[in-house]
Amino acid sequence: DYTNLRGGKYTFVMSVVDSQGNEHNTLRIEIVKEKKIYEQIWFIVLVSILFVAVIALIVVAYVRYRIKKLRKKEEEQRILIREIAEAFAKTIDMKDKYTNGHSVRVAKYTVMLAKELGYDEDTLEKFYNIALLHDIGKIGVRKEVLNKNGKLEPDEYEEIKSHTTYGHEVLKDISIMPELAVGAESHHERPDGRGYPHGYKLDKIPRVAQIIAVADTFDAMYSNRPYRKRMNFDKAVSIITEVSGTQLTPDVVDAFLRIKDQFRAPDDVGGGSTDDITNIHKRFDEEEAKKKESGEKKDEGKDEGTGNNKNDDKGE
Repeated sequence: DYTNLRGGKYTFVMSVVDSQGNEHNTLRIEIVKEKKIYEQIWFIVLVSILFVAVIALIVVAYVRYRIKKLRKKEEEQRILIREIAEAFAKTIDMKDKYTNGHSVRVAKYTVMLAKELGYDEDTLEKFYNIALLHDIGKIGVRKEVLNKNGKLEPDEYEEIKSHTTYGHEVLKDISIMPELAVGAESHHERPDGRGYPHGYKLDKIPRVAQIIAVADTFDAMYSNRPYRKRMNFDKAVSIITEVSGTQLTPDVVDAFLRIKDQFRAPDDVGGGSTDDITNIHKRFDEEEAKKKESGEKKDEGKDEGTGNNKNDDKGE
């Protein structure tokens, strides 16, 4: 009890030693000191395990803290990216008064289609942002062309088509999400190779652009435009079905048809325009012909009333 020896077996030896160093009367005693609880093997093992466990818990807690902090930062960045994309989308739609809300609707439709096609949440988030900015290139198109209430002239149509290349130029250097440029550039490509700007066929069109194309086409028909009211829902669905494989990717169209009822607006109780683009172009041509005929008659009336010829009138 009064020694500082650890528990265990010891041999105590005491001898009388003469001047020559010889031992005499040696006494040997075996001493057994009972081990304290903290000296027991099981206790040492247990304490070691507990120590390791405490260290592990501290490490796990720290790692979780760091992960939570990183996830929070990641979530903040995700929200920031989405809000910036939505702000740009609103800016684009503000320039084109006839497509207000178009980019946001196309983004929502794109997510609905991608979800039906089986993509995961991270991909859905990415596709949403890409679709939001698919029309960003319209910033480079003249406002009077975007807002023209009538048939576009060939050069005006070419200017409209340029929004895909403008969009690619604007977005191509965003390293955090390079796919943004893909959606802006390729959403008007067609499986039959008659799209623009590159005339890619089905196997070369990026997947996200294939999905955006269906969403974009539906919204273009199922929203008010300067030349017509919102198209009849069933008419829009029938047109999308008809162009499957030529203008639009077949399996994306199939996904659309499976969930088409989710695309119907809450206020849609039937009705809507049944004009397709052919009828609209025909009406534009008739209106142009009437305007031209009316203008010619007006010029003739001026000639008769003033005695001047047409060239004089034009010169003035």
